[in-house]
Amino acid sequence: MSAAFATVVPQLREQIDELSEAIEAQKLVLQSLIQKRSEAQTQLNSFLDPMARLPVEIQSEIFLLCVEKPNFDDPHPHTQSTPILLLHVCRLWRDIASLCTPRLWTAIVIDLPRRVQDTHYSQLCDEWIDRARTLPLSPTLIGISEDNTGDLMLRCGPQVEELVVLSFHSDEPPATRGLYWGHEICNLLIPGNFPMLRSLCITAGEPIFLDSMAGWMDILRAAPNLSRCQFTDLFLHYNQGITQPIPSLTLAHLRELRLGSPSRTEHNTAKILEYLTLPALETLCVTSFDMTEQEFINFLARSSPRLRSLELDVPKCPPQAMAHLLVETFRQIPHLADLTLVYSWVDPNSESDPFGIFIHNLGSTEDLTKLENLTIWHTNIKSVDCRGLAHALEARFAIQPSRTPFHSFRLLCDPDSCHKPYNQLDAVNSDPFFPVLRQLMRDGNHAIHVGTTSDNFLARTNEIS
Repeated sequence: MSAAFATVVPQLREQIDELSEAIEAQKLVLQSLIQKRSEAQTQLNSFLDPMARLPVEIQSEIFLLCVEKPNFDDPHPHTQSTPILLLHVCRLWRDIASLCTPRLWTAIVIDLPRRVQDTHYSQLCDEWIDRARTLPLSPTLIGISEDNTGDLMLRCGPQVEELVVLSFHSDEPPATRGLYWGHEICNLLIPGNFPMLRSLCITAGEPIFLDSMAGWMDILRAAPNLSRCQFTDLFLHYNQGITQPIPSLTLAHLRELRLGSPSRTEHNTAKILEYLTLPALETLCVTSFDMTEQEFINFLARSSPRLRSLELDVPKCPPQAMAHLLVETFRQIPHLADLTLVYSWVDPNSESDPFGIFIHNLGSTEDLTKLENLTIWHTNIKSVDCRGLAHALEARFAIQPSRTPFHSFRLLCDPDSCHKPYNQLDAVNSDPFFPVLRQLMRDGNHAIHVGTTSDNFLARTNEIS
């Protein structure tokens, strides 16, 4: 028994070793066959699939065109986002998307609270940013707070070219969206120098309360090359105990600035203009005028901007002060082409006409020649000085063609805020000077609109409500 054992065991072990070697050899053969089959399949696909026959550069451009706009109600990255889906189509597309198309990954919407709570989501965000390599980034941050922002901005901040901040979390009810931002939040949002930042938009569904102007100025100071900026629903909650002066700031490249709230509620965002000098400014929108008329005029005089477009919620002030504001505004910005004036504070039932002051003090010929498009939002069209308006536009349209062409005039009322808005249609049809406007619209093919945004009363010549 012992002799047989001594003979058989080595033989079996040797046989097993030989079989193992044969199996490994066959595995190599099988792997080689699989590789050859894959290569043959790739070649076949390249002949049969028109997409595969395209150069990689063209496929990359097609991928870029497929990227959807950011969806703030369902913030990505997630498994249904276009760049992620491209990774799962085939190996070729995965390589093109992940290795050859870094621009595909430069825009990202990040749900910050979820990034803290969900490890997989956090890893997905990091991989997404890594695929952009060193290209400029365009992140949108949702649900910013002190415990979820700093590490992300420290990591990718120097690459950020466009930044959108939504202060609220998409799942929160509106009542909880009013936030208090201390100086710490401002430092976390922009923790260092951001020389590449060109566009900054910070907005919310409810006011963001800031403890001082200093933190906000620090954000702008960290972005010296900013060219577009929008602050929506910001409210400065001043601490009366803080009396430190705020250094002024010049942003030499800022071309577009939008301040206030779309709902035109009483916010004091425009207060920041007291500390800014913006020589390159071309577009300015102030929907909540919370500074004095002289402070605004001083801002224009200090900046001397080549302003081309201005939207201004005209402040409630005495007629003389309003006239001074409008006259000085035109004097400081002689290149203005598009002007929108909003008289949101006027009582719809009042017979006073603040727009008449605009016509009377600016002069209907010399000053209107600088404009190409003029829009007036007024709560009561019936109180407008139609005679002065008709004469001003008639004189403007009569100017020689060599001067700046006047493209459009709109006198708008909001049907939601007007008192019986279509009673204003009665006034349009009965006023003796509105036929002059109708004739100007027809004869000169000029864009003249009087009414609501969706209804031009001048076109309803036969209707009386």
